[in-house]
Amino acid sequence: MKLFWLEFKRFTTSLAFVLYTLVTVGFILLNVWPMIDRGLATAPVNPTARYDLITTTDFHALKTNALDQLKEEHADSAYVTYPFGFAKSVTLTAGAQAKVGQALNQARQADTRRGLEKALGPVDQLLGGHSDYQAANLQRFAVRPMTLAEARHDHTLIMRKDRITGTYARLFADIASIIVCILPTIVIIAYCYADRRAQVRPTMQAKAMGTPKWLVTRYAASVAGLLIPVLMTALLLLGRVILLYPGAALDYWAFFKAAGFWVLPTLLVSTAVGFLSDALFSNFTGFALQIGWWLITMTIGAHQVIGNYGWLLIPRHNSLHNVSFFYAHYSELAINRLGYTLLAIVFLGLTMVLMNLQREGKYRGLHLRPARR
Repeated sequence: MKLFWLEFKRFTTSLAFVLYTLVTVGFILLNVWPMIDRGLATAPVNPTARYDLITTTDFHALKTNALDQLKEEHADSAYVTYPFGFAKSVTLTAGAQAKVGQALNQARQADTRRGLEKALGPVDQLLGGHSDYQAANLQRFAVRPMTLAEARHDHTLIMRKDRITGTYARLFADIASIIVCILPTIVIIAYCYADRRAQVRPTMQAKAMGTPKWLVTRYAASVAGLLIPVLMTALLLLGRVILLYPGAALDYWAFFKAAGFWVLPTLLVSTAVGFLSDALFSNFTGFALQIGWWLITMTIGAHQVIGNYGWLLIPRHNSLHNVSFFYAHYSELAINRLGYTLLAIVFLGLTMVLMNLQREGKYRGLHLRPARR
């Protein structure tokens, strides 16, 4: 325990941690605070109002949205695909454009999901794959505005099951996960690099202390420190909700449960990546790899931000609504979070192996340098 507090104190007083705290708190508050001002207590009553989007199983909505996008892209002769998760603009030849037009006409005649997939399949092939028209990606088009009845049901879930706070906590977790997926990696690498420059590591490694104990303690202290800004913002946001809803039956633990269940697994992975990167490369190369992972995750998640869990490192639910979808897919989110927690443990285990090799003088890290001419 003494070693834990020593590492915790050293870590939380480092310049990298101070900068991380400022950026994390600022990023979360700037993105979540304005959304809290959107009142949720008033029940929907206007049958002609346009309510928020929800994920739907309605084939008509999916088909309409898909064809509207394809029609627009075909008219502009500019299509977007996502090879390796990155957006890429594709321009087709006149012949290929004509084939897309034919596929669009065939898709208009489709009356089933299978028929639509068959009609749009050639479009995806003409674009080189990885487009929204790929059969596996068509689900992203299955969104539409809520009806009045659905809006009322959504409101009932917000008031009774979310108890208001849970609704804002989902949005908080979505935003917080974006920042903790990337920043902890650079903070840990910078922290380890500072130790190497100060020659702290050789001193620690020379002591009669097993690598597992040293690494796990260091990792736990870092995670605890990195979680502090997240919990700070959770407390501030909770206070804001309490002021806006005096006397309401709120879930006072919702933000903290979201931080532990939703945000923490992502934080565990990005922190473990930092330690693994330092052990593997002994420089900042690992951060570039984490940026790539982050960009791919963000790009894929952006396809359906109102509810997108699956195997994303950053599960998305950037909405105060679509509540039914969240509870219907809660088990999917739980499996996702458990899976990434286990992945963080695997990364930590690999780091232990590399550190043992370093202590034995059998490994000094991969140093990626440009070839000499």
